[in-house]
Amino acid sequence: MQRAVLVVAAGALVAALACGHDHGPARVRGLPKPDGVPALRGGGPPRTPRLANYKLEATLDADRHTIAGTETLVWTNGGQSPVESLPFHLYLNAFKNEATRFMRSSHGESRGVKASETSWGWIHVESLQMADAQTGALGPELAKTLRYPGGPDDETVAELPLAHPLQPGEHVELHFKFTDQLPEVFARTGFKGDFHMIGQWFPKIGVRVGPPGGERWECQTFHSNSEFFADFGTYDATLTVPATHVVAATGVLTASAEAPGGRRTFTYHAEDVHDFAWMADPYMNTITGQAKVEDGPPVEVRVYYRGEQKDFAYRHLEAAIGTIEKMSTYFYPYPWPVMTVIDPPLDAAMSAGGMEYPTLVTTSGDTVFARPGVRLPEYVTVHEVGHNWFQGLLASNEVEEAWLDEGVNEWADGKVMDELYGARGSLLDWNGWQADIYALRRALSADPASLPSPIAAASYAFADADTYGEATYASTMRALRTLELTYGSAKFAAAMKTYAHTWAWKHPTGRDLFDALGAGLGTDLTWFFGPVFHDVGGLQLAVRSHDCRPHHRPRGVFGEGSGRKVVTEIEEPDTGAWTCEVIVQNTGALHMPVDIALRFADGSELRYVWDDRGRDTWNKRDFERSSKLTDVIIDPDNKLQLDQPLLHHLRVDGDGAAALRAGSWFGTLTHSLMQVVGP
Repeated sequence: MQRAVLVVAAGALVAALACGHDHGPARVRGLPKPDGVPALRGGGPPRTPRLANYKLEATLDADRHTIAGTETLVWTNGGQSPVESLPFHLYLNAFKNEATRFMRSSHGESRGVKASETSWGWIHVESLQMADAQTGALGPELAKTLRYPGGPDDETVAELPLAHPLQPGEHVELHFKFTDQLPEVFARTGFKGDFHMIGQWFPKIGVRVGPPGGERWECQTFHSNSEFFADFGTYDATLTVPATHVVAATGVLTASAEAPGGRRTFTYHAEDVHDFAWMADPYMNTITGQAKVEDGPPVEVRVYYRGEQKDFAYRHLEAAIGTIEKMSTYFYPYPWPVMTVIDPPLDAAMSAGGMEYPTLVTTSGDTVFARPGVRLPEYVTVHEVGHNWFQGLLASNEVEEAWLDEGVNEWADGKVMDELYGARGSLLDWNGWQADIYALRRALSADPASLPSPIAAASYAFADADTYGEATYASTMRALRTLELTYGSAKFAAAMKTYAHTWAWKHPTGRDLFDALGAGLGTDLTWFFGPVFHDVGGLQLAVRSHDCRPHHRPRGVFGEGSGRKVVTEIEEPDTGAWTCEVIVQNTGALHMPVDIALRFADGSELRYVWDDRGRDTWNKRDFERSSKLTDVIIDPDNKLQLDQPLLHHLRVDGDGAAALRAGSWFGTLTHSLMQVVGP
């Protein structure tokens, strides 16, 4: 994830507390034992076609922060059209200099942290050879034939032209030798002191997308808003590190051994995953627990932490266990035997924390301000572990449809938090104050109607990083929450579970989610998805005007000639009732049924529905009541989460005085905030 909710807001607090800790000299600890379990929980056959399979070897120089690596990749053309070239991501080259697309688009800053100007990162492919399909013998050196479609300033994608097209069903075996220079930790990867978080560190092949016979490569240069997209496969990784270092990695540990030169070697195996990341640090401790999942053996949950963060480690452990158990019930059983949570050192938390990989995530949020009941640490863990469903199992294209993992996951996180910690105070339950994530997100996020880019924009096509974050995370969550509250939580949950079971182990698109929700909710939702996800403008509801006058029969001049009669208030006095008119407007792009509540001085209430799907921009209602109108409330049950509610509640002020209108506005604001954080 790019920005787990509230992590950026807490960055200054984390940084303020990230003072150095003297851990003393690094020591050699007992050699870890292999996990002794299958890479898929309970074993069983492959879940995916396993188109991209990697064998990786890496040796970490912890002083120079470099990796000497080799890679054997066996890739199968699973499409129905031939392939004439093979593109590879070389993500670490994003940190090579200030001219790269990543550095230009980020301006050298991520999550409030600036990139080091003295510690650049890069990956260099020293050798690339192809194995003969018949004999297995390695062919000529191909590294110098690599092309860089990003141009001379961006080497985050390299393309290998093939001498002969690779036909459907055929496979190719490639052998790389490469060197990584890790940057000082920035935007997910790198080192900070002795801590090494190593992600996106090896040449990784792109994904073929598109209709059968019309496939194309998805392998774009690295943008600061973009995350990752890859095919499922198997990973076998042998990692050699100083003997003092604790290692955690994707998959299960299959072997560990002492190595020459005061080193150790760890071998990991992972199946049906689409990435591999690892951590090495001499001062990490570990606590473990078990998450119970109905369809097989429990999941071992591990939290890696430094000693000063021990209290938070137990909170992260509880949150991770709860997330696995809840999401396994909501969507799809967690399929791997291990979940690893890394709690980075405080001085690395804003750059290395809050990121997801298959079976391994990093968390954040550890500050003295996160007292028990202030659940920022728990929420970051819930969010990152949740990504093992959205996008770990449901492997959507994060570059083109970032909302499909970040925003959908954000909605799911709210459900988990509510169930684990109580719906009213799931995020905050401290000193008499309570708030849940849905309400807080709505209160603190921008009005979706104010954003200049639609939710479904490609990650690199947003107007700016703030728009990307608001649309991808908050607006998506609010859109799904609106559907959930409109059609009912049980029905919506069933539709989401069907989506997860249908598209697990595949690459679903936004259209696949829309179709699943439409089928599950039993209605055509085109009217909703188009304007919400593909247009700008959102919902823009407001009470435009109101008028309430004493009711009486008509007065004036009636008839002609000798029959003309003048009717005055004496003949037709006020009846004591009221004739009222209310006009509600929607000037946004989304038009949907809206509940309107009218309250009167005698305590009575009148409700009606303005079904705005005809795209009317305003609606007028006339009515007679025995008591005067006091309040006009749009969406009284708070179903519509896609705009700011400050203009939803208008208290009729009677004399129209500006001071009273201002008081009404501030009263509405206070009421809205108290709905979010109330004693």
